[in-house]
Amino acid sequence: MSEMEQKPDEAAVPAESVTEPAAAAQEMAEAESPRSGRGLAWFAVLLALGTLGGGYSLWQEVDKQRAAALHENQVLHSRLEQLTAQQQEMAARLAQDSGALEQLRGDTRLLGDALEKMNERLGRDRHAWVLAEADYLLQMANRRLLLERDVAGAMAAMAAADQRLAFLNDPLLTKVRTLLSEELQALRALPRLDVDGITLELGALSKGVDNLVLAGVAREDGGTAAVAEESGGWRGFARTLWADIRSLVVIRRHDAGNLPLTTPDQRLLLRQNLRLKLETARLSLLRGHGQAYHAALQEADGWVERFYDAASPATVGMREALGRLAAIEIAPPLPAIDQSLHALREVSARLERSARP
Repeated sequence: MSEMEQKPDEAAVPAESVTEPAAAAQEMAEAESPRSGRGLAWFAVLLALGTLGGGYSLWQEVDKQRAAALHENQVLHSRLEQLTAQQQEMAARLAQDSGALEQLRGDTRLLGDALEKMNERLGRDRHAWVLAEADYLLQMANRRLLLERDVAGAMAAMAAADQRLAFLNDPLLTKVRTLLSEELQALRALPRLDVDGITLELGALSKGVDNLVLAGVAREDGGTAAVAEESGGWRGFARTLWADIRSLVVIRRHDAGNLPLTTPDQRLLLRQNLRLKLETARLSLLRGHGQAYHAALQEADGWVERFYDAASPATVGMREALGRLAAIEIAPPLPAIDQSLHALREVSARLERSARP
């Protein structure tokens, strides 16, 4: 019992001792509370100052962004005004182009209508156009053959006319094309004339006139070689002098009927007349005049036979060439090629009558 009674007493003693320090702590806390309040105030002041500084910086940043946004807005507004002006200008141009395009479409429609009408007219008159072309070509063929004796030109015109008729592929033109083929075959059967070769040969004969030797004229200078061999001494001098004298002597013999050609002018006139005959034959050849061609060659051959030495090689060659050229028929009979033209005109007249209402 005594122990238990003593325990409460022991416990009571520490309680007092405990309350005392607590009171002391409270007193100390009360004593120190003004200091802590002042710290909190300073902390609050510092916190407010930091907040104000951060807000100011934030406001500056926001102000810069606002100014940049305002400048960008102004640039965009200016660009928008430019785009608006360009759009208005483009709209005006587009309206103008639309008007021009509409006018062009109208012109195109008018042109299309005109072309359609023309095609219809050409379709109706296709036979007439082609037949008129073939008629003209056949007329040209007849004119070239009859007036100019141009066989190659006539054949070319007839071949072109046949191509026009073949394009139509009309059974009514079968007879015309048949006659046209027969006439072309008749032209192909004509002998080919070497006009260029004959012309060149006549030119060569004209140049060879200067080489002809006149009849009855001879030079006796056969002793010239012997004189040259014995030119020494007085005998050589005498022979040389005699040879020179003999070279100046010309012996002329005139046969009956020949004209005396004693002067150089007469001999020159003879050569010029002979060349004129050869030139006449050449021009007659180019023009296709057979009678004038043969007459000129015969007269030239007669003059060579009459005035020039028949034994001279130049004279013999001249007469042989003249005889060979005179034997050539430069203007053979030409076939008639007008039957196809008459048949074509009959068909054209028949089609014209059938086309009338």
